[in-house]
Amino acid sequence: MFVLSSKHTQNNLKLVYLSSSTYFFKIPYITNLMHFDYDIYTLSINITLKAKTHYIYLYFKQLQKLLYMFSQVQFIRMKFRGKGYYIYKTLRNTIAPNFGYAHRVYIYAYFVSLKFLSKTSIILFGLMKSDLFKVGLDFRNTRPINVFTGRGVRFTRQLIYRKTGKVSSYR
Repeated sequence: MFVLSSKHTQNNLKLVYLSSSTYFFKIPYITNLMHFDYDIYTLSINITLKAKTHYIYLYFKQLQKLLYMFSQVQFIRMKFRGKGYYIYKTLRNTIAPNFGYAHRVYIYAYFVSLKFLSKTSIILFGLMKSDLFKVGLDFRNTRPINVFTGRGVRFTRQLIYRKTGKVSSYR
């Protein structure tokens, strides 16, 4: 849910503030060309164009893409395999995987939520795909896949090619 407020900055320039629990937008617009209206009953934003210029349509399309991107929830599933591998999650969404290292590795996920599907599989939720891929790649880089044993962290549909070892190739 977004909260909308507005503020005049100059003669015909106005700022609209959209804020939610995780994101904050500051959208400038010219009052002579556009009109923002927020309906508290339907929780919808109505934008009325007063002038029909190419620049206003371009601005409106970019704003529409931005708001649509934040309305869709994205997710990534990840799996890990190995003996004694497990993950901790704190209340501040800090992920601490324990993958056989002597020291603790922390992954900070400020805009991404983590849910455990099973003991070895997790799902990452977020609004922006770039935030999800950053956390997912940080998580995967803590323990990459070993090509000989197949242990490590991977995305769910990622293909894993295993090599034959020296001993197993002669047997």
